[in-house]
Amino acid sequence: MRLLKRCNCRYTIDQSLKTCNSCNHSFKSAYPPKFSPHDKYAEYRRRMKQEAKNRGIL
Repeated sequence: MRLLKRCNCRYTIDQSLKTCNSCNHSFKSAYPPKFSPHDKYAEYRRRMKQEAKNRGIL
């Protein structure tokens, strides 16, 4: 279970806090996402990114 969360200015383990009292940013997980060399969704992400570039969104 990942308990540590962070905002722009501090870290916390208090799960009841949704936003920081100092900077008013929301807390996010302090850990990076899991990485797999056998990413089964990489092709879809690349295709969606290319479509977004073609439409001028990115």
